[in-house]
Amino acid sequence: MTAFCSLVYWENPIMSGVVFGSVLASLISLSYYSLIYVCSNLALLMLLAVLGMKLFTKVVVMLGKNELAESCPLDQVAAMPVEIPTDNLEVYSKQMAEKINLGLAELRRLLLVENMVDTVKFGLSLWFLTYIGAWFNAMTLIILAWLAAFSLPKVYLMNQAKADEILGKVMVQVEEIKSKVMAVVPVKAPVKKEE
Repeated sequence: MTAFCSLVYWENPIMSGVVFGSVLASLISLSYYSLIYVCSNLALLMLLAVLGMKLFTKVVVMLGKNELAESCPLDQVAAMPVEIPTDNLEVYSKQMAEKINLGLAELRRLLLVENMVDTVKFGLSLWFLTYIGAWFNAMTLIILAWLAAFSLPKVYLMNQAKADEILGKVMVQVEEIKSKVMAVVPVKAPVKKEE
C-alpha cells in the first residue's frame, strides 16, 4: 500500500511516470483493441526490450566496459522471487471471503428494505449509475479513475488547506440535509417475533 501511495504522490517521478503511462496506454489500447491483441503486443514489446538490453550488455562486454554491464536492470528482475507463498494466499483468500460475505449480507439488507433510508440511498445510487452507464462505457470510467488516482492526490497535497476548508463546509451541509431527511422519513424498527 505504501508503494502505491508513493506512486500516486509522485515521490519518484520517473517510476510514477512509467507506471502511469504504461497502464494508461494499455487501458486506451483496450478501449480500441481486443484483450488478446493488447496482451500479445505487450508481451512482444517486453520480449523485444529484454532482447535489446541483452544485446546492449553483450556489446558493452565485448567493448570492455564491464562497469556498464554490471548495472543491468535485468539482474534485478532475475533476482526477484517469482513464487507465491501459500500462507499469504490462505490469509488473502480468508479476507476476500469475509468481504464477499459482508457485501452479500449488506446487499440482502438493502434489497429487503430493513432500513428505509439506506434502501432509498441505494436506489438513488443505482438510478444515478444508470445515467453514468448511458454516458460512459466501463473502459472510459476505468481510464478516468486511473487519471484521477494519479492526479487528485497530488493536487490535494499541493492545496490541502483550501481543500480541507471546502470539504468541511460540504460535510456540514451534507449532515444538515441528512438530519432533515432522517427527521421526515420513518425508520422501520425490526419486528421481533414472540414465541
